[in-house]
Amino acid sequence: MPAKLNEICGILVPAKWDNAGNVTGTAIQSFDETEYLIEHDNSGAVLKDLIHKSVVVSGKIRERLDGQKLIRVLSVRPLPNRDKNHC
Repeated sequence: MPAKLNEICGILVPAKWDNAGNVTGTAIQSFDETEYLIEHDNSGAVLKDLIHKSVVVSGKIRERLDGQKLIRVLSVRPLPNRDKNHC
């Protein structure tokens, strides 16, 4: 499946931890209950500050052979008051 640019609204959640319990990976749980794992890049520190918050993420989505969706984040912004109708 070729990568395409999309905008996803949802809640940023932890998806992977190290042995000390620190978050090492994140995902977007969209309002339609689809989970998108976030590909590693330089935005990790910014995203960790937004864990458990509603966000709008723009990026390129692709799907792995096992069906898991991934997003390469190009931009992220907080979504005020979990307003899923704002998307």
